[in-house]
Amino acid sequence: MRTVVIVIFILTNSFVAFNQQYSAAIGIKGGRHYNGGASLSVKHFVKSNGAFEWNVGGGKNDFWLEGLFEMNYPLSRGIEWYWGVGADIGTWRNGFQFYSKPNQSYYSGRWAGADAVIGWEYTFKQAPINFAMDIGPTFRVFPYFGATICGGMALRYAL
Repeated sequence: MRTVVIVIFILTNSFVAFNQQYSAAIGIKGGRHYNGGASLSVKHFVKSNGAFEWNVGGGKNDFWLEGLFEMNYPLSRGIEWYWGVGADIGTWRNGFQFYSKPNQSYYSGRWAGADAVIGWEYTFKQAPINFAMDIGPTFRVFPYFGATICGGMALRYAL
């Protein structure tokens, strides 16, 4: 029994130790946000399979900041899947109807929300390039309550 526990411990630790393929990556991410647009994307591992991802971006009439904490797990050579949770804040300006009800429209202001994500990424062995795709719900908590599904693709330079 003791041998089985030791083998499981060694296999578990080796599984976690080799799943990270890079320590940080910087690039662009498109289409992920509630209103579309593109963002500057930075992903930085803080432990063997846990990473922070920050996205700063905007579209024609909005600007936002999103932060996620993601857990990565290997699938096969170079391919990993991940899930994460986080939050976002942003602002939109006049001339863009963000949300409307009968007899009520919001044409500028700020928002805040909570995000979740699930996706996969591939890091090329021949070049330090990381490609990722994800999807997940976005929940608005201010100035109204609402939810939608967002998805995006990222192309990053792995450091």
